[in-house]
Amino acid sequence: MKRKFRKISALEGWVLLFTGLFAAGTLLWFFVTRPSGGVGFVETGPAVNQAEPRPELEAPGMLEGEVLDLNTASPGDLTRLPGIGEKRAEDIVAFREANGGFTQVEQLLEIKGIGDKTLEKLRPYVTVGADSREEGGTYGTDSGG
Repeated sequence: MKRKFRKISALEGWVLLFTGLFAAGTLLWFFVTRPSGGVGFVETGPAVNQAEPRPELEAPGMLEGEVLDLNTASPGDLTRLPGIGEKRAEDIVAFREANGGFTQVEQLLEIKGIGDKTLEKLRPYVTVGADSREEGGTYGTDSGG
């Protein structure tokens, strides 16, 4: 039994025509307006492709620009430094207590396990504050009001 195609009305014809035009226009818009080399709607323009890679931090526990004072840092803070674990942090605190504090960063070399290479890694992240053994001055003292 053969079936013949049913004729469509004029309204159905116009709807099919506009649907086809809409689909073709959408595809044309998609391929013309998307960025070159991109996939789908992901923008891959020069700002994304040519961005400088972020430098890998040697001390991921430290904030950018953060510097610790060797005379006041807690053992927990010291473990955030590159190459300093719990044992070395405790050794730094013990050295500080035994010697009345650090007068210069290079004194870290006196601590077992810290050599020249480790000192160079630490140097950007540590400092030595005002010498607590220094006499005179009014910093940190009560003037009596």
